[in-house]
Amino acid sequence: MFSDGRHKPSVLIYLGLVLCIMWVGVAGVGCQTDGTEANRRRTQTFSSGEKSVDSIHLFTSALLFDLDGKPGPDGFSALVYAVHNGIAKPVKITNGTLEIMLYDGNATPVQSLNPRQVWSYSKTDLPRYLSQTSIGFSYNFTLKIDKSKPLPSNVSIGAKYISPDKDAVFAKTVSIAIEP
Repeated sequence: MFSDGRHKPSVLIYLGLVLCIMWVGVAGVGCQTDGTEANRRRTQTFSSGEKSVDSIHLFTSALLFDLDGKPGPDGFSALVYAVHNGIAKPVKITNGTLEIMLYDGNATPVQSLNPRQVWSYSKTDLPRYLSQTSIGFSYNFTLKIDKSKPLPSNVSIGAKYISPDKDAVFAKTVSIAIEP
């Protein structure tokens, strides 16, 4: 049949190809689910419902920036995520109060009693700052600093969620150096 010196493919090569195709088919089918358990979890993940807030995460701009057009920085942006431990994505804050605090210098436990400035948002104020992304719900703020007294060389920013029961959940503070 092959008069030019080529050899016929052996039976072992055909058997190897068949086994590879079968393995790919079995492995692909083995990774599928019937969808009932997966759909139940997906519904829970995207619905924040009336869940409590177990922790909050604060992200800020790396530098203070100018909001009023006058020389010197006087504002910053803050992004807050509220987390409920039973839900994979950040949730909406449906009750309680969210506070963002500004401290002179690096915040210490003693300073946390006396912030330089506090912005407070109740459950009725928060929807104005709410946004939803692929990773969940977040609250995005652009905040103007009261410069009635001079700013130090660095500031710290913190966030606190206060539940209706008056339990407080704190985010880790973020320090920002102020450019001259």
